[in-house]
Parts: sequence; C-alpha cells; structure tokens
Amino acid sequence: MEEVLMQTRLGARDYAASVVAVPPIALNADLTVNADANAAIIRHIEAGGVRILLYGGNANLYHFGLDDYRAGMEAVIAAAAPQTGLITSIGPDFGKAMAQAPIARDLGFKNVMLLPTQFPADPAGVANGVRRLAAILGHGLVLYLKRENYVDPDELARLVSEGAVDFVKYAVERADPAQDAYLDAVIGAIGKDRMASGMGETPIHDHLGRRALTTYTSGAVCIAPSAAMELLTLYKAGRGAEALELSQPFLEFERVRTDLGGLQVLHDGMRLAGIADTGRLMPMISNLSAAKLGPVGAAVEALKAAEAACLRRSGKAAAAASA
Repeated sequence: MEEVLMQTRLGARDYAASVVAVPPIALNADLTVNADANAAIIRHIEAGGVRILLYGGNANLYHFGLDDYRAGMEAVIAAAAPQTGLITSIGPDFGKAMAQAPIARDLGFKNVMLLPTQFPADPAGVANGVRRLAAILGHGLVLYLKRENYVDPDELARLVSEGAVDFVKYAVERADPAQDAYLDAVIGAIGKDRMASGMGETPIHDHLGRRALTTYTSGAVCIAPSAAMELLTLYKAGRGAEALELSQPFLEFERVRTDLGGLQVLHDGMRLAGIADTGRLMPMISNLSAAKLGPVGAAVEALKAAEAACLRRSGKAAAAASA
C-alpha cells in the first residue's frame, strides 16, 4: 500500500500527462463494496495508459456512509498500481467532509477533492470551509467549481497561495463553453496549470483546444482509456480537427448521459461494456430500467470501437518503430 502514488501530492506535470478518470464504484447486491469488480475496472483503465483516478461523483460517494466510504477507498488502494495517482472525495456538506477527512488522511490520501455544495453555501463560507478542511488534512484540496462564483476568483488565488487549494476541477455548464467569463476570471487568478475541465468531453474542444487547460476529467475514459489518452494528446499537440473527430463517440456517450442520468449511464455502461459487473447503485440513485439500456449499449459499443481502433493504430506505430 505504501508504494501507491496517492501518497504523493499530484503536481501540474502529473495532471498534464493523463486524463483524469472518474470511475464508478462497483457494489454487491447487499450494497457492500465489490473489491474484485473494482479491481477489474482499475486494471482496464490503467491498461489504457491513464495514471490518475478520481473517486467522486461517478462513484456516488455523495450517498456513502462513513463505513462504506472507508471500505470503498481501501478497495481502491489495494487494487491500484504503484504508478497510479488516486484522488478521493469528501463532502459535499461540511459536516460529512469533516467526518471523512480523518479517514482520508489515515488511509494516506494526499489528493482529496471537496464535492460541491449546491445549497446552502456562499463564496465566503466555502472558502472558510476549505481552509478548515485543509488544516485537518495537512495539505491542499482539489476544489470542484460547479456553479457560478462558487468561490470568488481573487479568494481562490489566496487559497492557492496559502496551500489550502492544490487544483481545480471546473464544471460550470454553459450553453456555449466559449462564452464563460467566470472561467476566464479563474484562469486569470490561478493560471491554467492548476485546472482541469471537469465535464467530460462536452466542452474540451474549447477548454483544451482554445483555453489550453492542463487536462480533463472523464467518465467515458473508463470504457475507452487508450482513445481518451489519444484525444488528450491530440489537443495538446494543437491537432484540434483530429481531436474533434475522435471525440464523436465520447460526445454521443455524454449526450446519452445527459438524457438518462450521468451516474446511472456510466455505472450500468461498465457492465454493458463487459468490463465489470458494477451491481446496484447506492440509494438515492437508481439503476437504469431495461427499457433505457438500448441507447446506452449503442453508445458503449461506439466507445469500444473507438478504443479498438486506437489500439490498432498504436500497434501499427509500435510495429513500424521496431522495423
């Protein structure tokens, strides 16, 4: 356990080198953690070259009790490869975050995200809570910005300079991602190296291609990790047209998630992809009905095809290099 990279604070170079996978947590029928299924998910993601895993919203940690939370994170730690960086999440409310923070600290996590509180919360109050939680953890948090002015940009810069915030997951939804004054203000306050686009593939043509944020978080990467890593590489190389073409099955998967439920589609999609039996979802979220699985299965198959094509391309490149 001591070898796992989660005991090292991730830096800008670590984030820049990998898509941040946001996996579900597989459960048994009795809602206990399925260690074997979670290990299978992790091995699949790692095999695609992804080196950062974030357990948060897609893992439905919002609804995990403290014992379930510890069991889930222990299973993740046991399964992750030494070179994999792990991020756990706490919250979203302050009381739950305060109860989870000592667990995360005792398990050795050095990368901890604070899930976003939608109500009641205000910018000054969030900043106060972040400082208190960072003091308990002994290091800065990953701050999840999910709504407009969740934290004032100038105050965010102070939190970074104090060491209370290490990194930001930006996920304020816009009809047009190119029009985002709050994102521009946050970039102006803390720079791009500390920021990930946090809404899957939907805004990354702007967030990575134009604004050049350092990485992005994804659920679909859990199904097609090699293709997601290729997508990140294309954007970083300035090959936006190729990246946009490759992103089409990812964007379709995100459209299905928007229609049917982001957590539900990814959770059940992992099973449909044949990666692992993710089992039941922790209440208050429900698994998809059989009638809704058709569109999910089609989107999953498109992702699997993109992954297979990526693997063929990389295989040809390796053969050419060895010739």
